[in-house]
Amino acid sequence: MKYISFVVPCYNSEAYMENCIESLLIGGEDVEIIIIDDGSKDKTGKIADKYQKKYPTIVKAIHQENGGHGAGIMTGLSLATGKYFKVVDSDDWVDKKAYKTLLKKIKKIDSDLIIMNYVYTYTDGRINQTISFKNVFKENEEMTWDEMKKFKPTQYLSLHSLMYKKSVLDASSMDLPKHTFYEDNLFIYIPFVNTKTIYYMDLDFYRYFIGREDQSVQEPQLIKRSSHQVLVTKLVCNKYDLDEVKSKKLRKMMYRECVFCMTIGTIFSRLAMNEEGEKQYKELWESIKENNPKLYKRLIFSKAGACAIPGKFGRFIAIKGYRFAHSLVKFN
Repeated sequence: MKYISFVVPCYNSEAYMENCIESLLIGGEDVEIIIIDDGSKDKTGKIADKYQKKYPTIVKAIHQENGGHGAGIMTGLSLATGKYFKVVDSDDWVDKKAYKTLLKKIKKIDSDLIIMNYVYTYTDGRINQTISFKNVFKENEEMTWDEMKKFKPTQYLSLHSLMYKKSVLDASSMDLPKHTFYEDNLFIYIPFVNTKTIYYMDLDFYRYFIGREDQSVQEPQLIKRSSHQVLVTKLVCNKYDLDEVKSKKLRKMMYRECVFCMTIGTIFSRLAMNEEGEKQYKELWESIKENNPKLYKRLIFSKAGACAIPGKFGRFIAIKGYRFAHSLVKFN
């Protein structure tokens, strides 16, 4: 039995993907590693084939036309046979000790969602920063959303911290957009309503590498690709009527995710400091107003609404807020 399907979306990843794959191979026959060569133009495909040949019962090498990160995830999901599904980006890796602990515990777990910590790992001398959730969730115990406690302002569930049961993802009928960055917000958000039970392990499992200039979280890329975040934010905020979510605490958390997406969608647009960016964030808010008016009325009075105040003063608030958040969590 494969307990975990790891999917590694790769595009021109020859310089670092082997470090990622090697870290996952520790799982042996308990896991499968699906490497998605997303139309790479370097040696990514050959490296994937090399691992498949060497570990035929563990590694699958898939070659497809370029469709972006989301397309890689969707291909991996369609091929996965494991009980749980985990995305690991090709420039990241997992911690050996935490991984071994996870493999021991996962054979006795049947929760819909497993949550673990992740670690921002920098290349410029900054001290690595761990995002933990032990103040929110009970450790090593199955629980429901209604039992979780309050998140700190710097704590958000992310692609790096979540490992959904594959059956939950299948039930969510998720279809991530192609050629779109920041689509991980959808991967996080859409399955929430199909998730009934949660299991948290206080393990620093995922190592999130920060340092490549072309990373999508670097500020120049945030500005360049702000339209991608706006598209994803529209899809997130217009997906559900939150009043229909039965769990009060889950409903509150999902609203918090909407506030987060609207905040960064607005800020990324306004960071450009031009008319196009101002037009873009206004169109985002108009879309929510038209398609989800109840949510819009709440959002306008949130921190996202503060970032959307028109004019130079509003843009000043948005950018200052971004700089302050960056001082708390060095996310790029």
